[in-house]
Amino acid sequence: MAERPVLGTFLKIPRFEIVDLLALSGFDFVVCDYEHSQMSVGEACDVVRAGRARRLPVLVRVPALDRGDINRLLEAGAAGIQLARGSGAAAGELRQLVSYPPLGSRSVSLAQPAADYGIGVTLTEHFERSNSTVLAVGQFETADYAAGIDAAMAALDVAFIGPVDLSVDLGAPGELDSEPMRDAKGFIEAAAARHEVPMGIFAGSPEAAADAAARGYRYIVVGSDLTMLASGAKQYSSLLARV
Repeated sequence: MAERPVLGTFLKIPRFEIVDLLALSGFDFVVCDYEHSQMSVGEACDVVRAGRARRLPVLVRVPALDRGDINRLLEAGAAGIQLARGSGAAAGELRQLVSYPPLGSRSVSLAQPAADYGIGVTLTEHFERSNSTVLAVGQFETADYAAGIDAAMAALDVAFIGPVDLSVDLGAPGELDSEPMRDAKGFIEAAAARHEVPMGIFAGSPEAAADAAARGYRYIVVGSDLTMLASGAKQYSSLLARV
């Protein structure tokens, strides 16, 4: 993100084949969608491990701050945690759960994959490596986005705008370029700039992703495995209809 915008997608199908295809297709990262998918935390951990095998960073979007789930996902090797409705005070709580002391209160063990099971690494080395690399991503997607925004930015590595949820909460469902949406984006962008926090956003199309990159967003999640599958299936079906 320091060098260029990074492009990812949501993964909703918890299969290693999907991870393989996304890695081979050139995505910079994926966000395993534990919020909006039919998967268990164990399946999410499998996705994380498949990503590690392909050297593809996998963050996991979680619907709530569950200490046990977050710790399991990070110990499986998740590159970070993306919290739905992760603005305001929730951002500070997220930082606590993804970080080891003194930055946070994450539970300690070296007998886990992300610490190489304690082989050849000390506790201090693992703490330093994890605290410097695991990302805390908070989603700004509610009408109270301004509440505690400076404290939230201080706790986050990425400030992510969820435009669809935000438009709904602002009373203009799906109107992503409405005046309230423009005001909200501008306010969040300004706060992120004050704290030098990279901005992230969901883009529903490659064109929307290009526009976000041009606006300075550095962490861009484009569509999902399901939308790509649906698009490809529709294209094939259309071609077959001509046979």
